[in-house]
Amino acid sequence: MRPTRQIEEPQMVDLLKQAFLVGVGLAAMTRDRVEQYARDLADNAKLSADKGQEFVKEVMGRAEKARSDMEARVQAAVNDALRKTDLATRDDLAQIVARVDALEKKLAGHS
Repeated sequence: MRPTRQIEEPQMVDLLKQAFLVGVGLAAMTRDRVEQYARDLADNAKLSADKGQEFVKEVMGRAEKARSDMEARVQAAVNDALRKTDLATRDDLAQIVARVDALEKKLAGHS
């Protein structure tokens, strides 16, 4: 068995919250900037109102897809990092609780 570094649950939760909030902040900032940039390009290209809106919508759709793809990659990286910490999962804990319950019942029967 390899030695593991113990991370307290509150520390892990705080770390995950911070990572999530940074990601949300970056995504929101990027969305606003992308939308403004697309509007500026549409204005500079002297597009009609309809064409300008269509262009902004297309750019925003692509930006949303890129954000979604990034979110999936970040989630995969977080899941991988959590697996590497050797922390017990909810399923692991449920199995342990079930085993302890079974042992307690077995011991109670022998008393």
